[in-house]
Amino acid sequence: MAFCSNCGKELPEGATVCPGCGAAIGAAAPESAVNWDHTDEFDAQDISDNKVYALSAYLFSFFGIILCHLLAKSSDYAQFHAREALKIDIVTMVVYLLSCILCWTCIVPVAGIILVVILLVVRIICFVQVCKGQAKEPWLIRSIGALH
Repeated sequence: MAFCSNCGKELPEGATVCPGCGAAIGAAAPESAVNWDHTDEFDAQDISDNKVYALSAYLFSFFGIILCHLLAKSSDYAQFHAREALKIDIVTMVVYLLSCILCWTCIVPVAGIILVVILLVVRIICFVQVCKGQAKEPWLIRSIGALH
């Protein structure tokens, strides 16, 4: 049984185009189909041994990131999550700063509050993923490549 590499739908025998998404069979995956899951890149023992340090990066913000960098500097898994947590913290601080600078407007502070709540949800999702032993780049900040 063959499946579409773009949408995952089951393909009928001899199909040249996916009936679900219209992608050509055998064609290269589109640029948007980038794999954001890096779990397979890390050793299972590294994940198991350093899960607490990775959790601290999301739980304690900047203090947890520093703690993670100092206590788990040899762990690629913990360093991955420290970088992702740092991205979340930097974006959150930029949102706070812009909201404070433009507080005289009505829409910027409201949009800032909404974005900070969304970033908190992203942080919680990352925390849960660490609990599961996963290493996925979080949505909304995954395109920030400065800390890779």
